[in-house]
Amino acid sequence: MSIACPSLIGNHYPELCAAVDHYCERTSSAFDAEPINALTNAAFLIAAWSAWRLQLSYPLGNGRGLINGLIGTMALVGLGSFLFHTVATRWAEWADVLPIMLFMLLYLWLVLTRFFGWPPGLKLAVLGAYFAVTAYLEAAVSATVLWGGALYVPTLLLMLVIGMVLYRRRLRGAGAFLAAMAVFLASFSARTLDARLCSAFPVGTHFIWHLLNATLLFILVRAAIVHSAPIADARRVHSPIR
Repeated sequence: MSIACPSLIGNHYPELCAAVDHYCERTSSAFDAEPINALTNAAFLIAAWSAWRLQLSYPLGNGRGLINGLIGTMALVGLGSFLFHTVATRWAEWADVLPIMLFMLLYLWLVLTRFFGWPPGLKLAVLGAYFAVTAYLEAAVSATVLWGGALYVPTLLLMLVIGMVLYRRRLRGAGAFLAAMAVFLASFSARTLDARLCSAFPVGTHFIWHLLNATLLFILVRAAIVHSAPIADARRVHSPIR
């Protein structure tokens, strides 16, 4: 058994060892067939380190555990994506997707707690609905639709809704969410254009997705750190763009 198909997986779930070739840069099954896509995942580690340094400067109180969880998950996103862009198998693809989903679930919980002040039952219902819709799109929508990116549409819409609600309520952090949405639109476009631009740009544009998503996660975690006081302590500001 190889690193692409460890015996623990290959003996019980051989279908998870199937090769995955989604991106323009990959032209073979070699471990180093996607050097740029693989190495740009270092951006997530840099973003996680920067967020960790930032949170040391803020008195987060009982919110520090969740913030640290988000920072650790940022690093997992980079490591999981690196694994996928080197091993390039179905099981490695899940190692890429699951940390992103974990980050979004943790972050949604934080937003609904710190910015909206919702009760636990309602928060769990929203998280369950978000997970169900995302999982459904991953399973039911063809990989030819948005080049397998349909599962990210709920995240984009969710960020838009959160940003607009905070903006209308003139609450701190609105600008960060709107900026994050703009970055996500750009990164999603880069992901979607990768296959279309292969002939003109053999390296592809997926690596831009990595760089912009690392920026996106840092913006989101920075907003959580800087504006992490509970909703009861939140102060309205003269300008919602902060």
